Amino acid sequence: MHRLIKFLIILTVLALGLSACGQTTTQQPTPEPQTVRETVTVRETVTVRETVVVPAEKIEVRVSGWASSPAETAQLESLLYRFSVENPDILVKYEPITGDYKQVLLTSIASGTEPDIFYVDIFWWLELAANDALLPLDDLMASSGVSRDDFIPSLIDAFTYEGKTYGIPKDFNTLGMFYNKDLFDKAGLAYPTDDWTWDDLREAAAALTDLSDPNRPIYGFCTPPDPGRFPVFVFQNGGMVMNSDYSDTMLDSEPAVKAAEFYTSFRTQNIGALPSDLGEGWQGTLFGKGQCAMVYEGGWLIPYLRDQFPNTKYGVVMPPAGPGGEGNLIFTVAWGVSANTKNPDAAWKVVNFLTSEASQKTVLESGFALPSRQSLQNSDYLKNNPNSAAIFNGSFFGARPFFWGAAGSDVNDQMSKALERIFKENQPVPDAMKQAADAIREALR
Repeated sequence: MHRLIKFLIILTVLALGLSACGQTTTQQPTPEPQTVRETVTVRETVTVRETVVVPAEKIEVRVSGWASSPAETAQLESLLYRFSVENPDILVKYEPITGDYKQVLLTSIASGTEPDIFYVDIFWWLELAANDALLPLDDLMASSGVSRDDFIPSLIDAFTYEGKTYGIPKDFNTLGMFYNKDLFDKAGLAYPTDDWTWDDLREAAAALTDLSDPNRPIYGFCTPPDPGRFPVFVFQNGGMVMNSDYSDTMLDSEPAVKAAEFYTSFRTQNIGALPSDLGEGWQGTLFGKGQCAMVYEGGWLIPYLRDQFPNTKYGVVMPPAGPGGEGNLIFTVAWGVSANTKNPDAAWKVVNFLTSEASQKTVLESGFALPSRQSLQNSDYLKNNPNSAAIFNGSFFGARPFFWGAAGSDVNDQMSKALERIFKENQPVPDAMKQAADAIREALR
């Protein structure tokens, strides 16, 4: 029994061993480590903390005027650029007007689209001020320390209405007496001076006239039928073109009639001529050609002679005084500010900059125009340019604005027609002036 049990145990063990030896086992080899190559772009994130200042919205100021010469326009644009650099909070837009400036401006005012700042001509500025289209500038001037006394009195007064200042004159011209030095030398005459009188003018005109060459006659003094020249003689004779409130004309008064007799006598005596007598429309050209020995013209003749007649030797003095003393005309334009501007302070800043001593000195030295600042009377430029100085100084001696009130265009037209009738139709001077005065009074009704 015991042997049987032992035998069975041995068989069981053998069976298990054979079973184990007969089983097939497949083992997967352990994979060797593989190197995976991959390009990875690594970007470094940098956090930058910066304070960004967002500028306030700029104040816009629109500026307008008539289109002048390219060089003069370029200079104005240069000044406005300089202003923008110094005042980055103000955006200046320059909008020149071509064509009929006054009509375009009046239309824009009527529609409420006018610029903040614009040119106002001495000849018609008053209608804008009287109709509340212009902003009085006195308070703005005072706030920035600008005084009326900074400007030539006759100029700043020209833009004053009912005690208020409505424009700052940007520049100006008066009339000077231009004389041809070569013709004076040839006649053996001393050059004119600022102390000359009407008698000196007449005597010199007679001595300078040379009609020996019919193809090139030379006249002593040219006298165009020009309302921008003749009034000077009325003032020099103690007269006026219009009365003080522009409600009536004084062209038929004795001082004006006598002035017209003197003015037209040069042609009557054959020692003067009209530009049309010599085939030209402007006496400035005849002066350059040497056929008018003396003429009354403004500073605009200086650059014209430089460019067109560089060989003409000339000088300039103030117009000779008449029986009533000194007299001259002022031609000027001011910067005006619209009464409807939304930015009066910014607009004034622009005007103040453009009419400052520094800006006007720049304009003066360019030769384009004369400054309205009194302080520049003693500038080095005027000391070195006596011809321009004579035009500048004319504003201090009996000069009156080229302005005749609301009927100004009619006044100019009638003055010109009266002189034409005297010159070309031999109408008696008193009759011609009376006819002109009657026509002006009709226009004033």
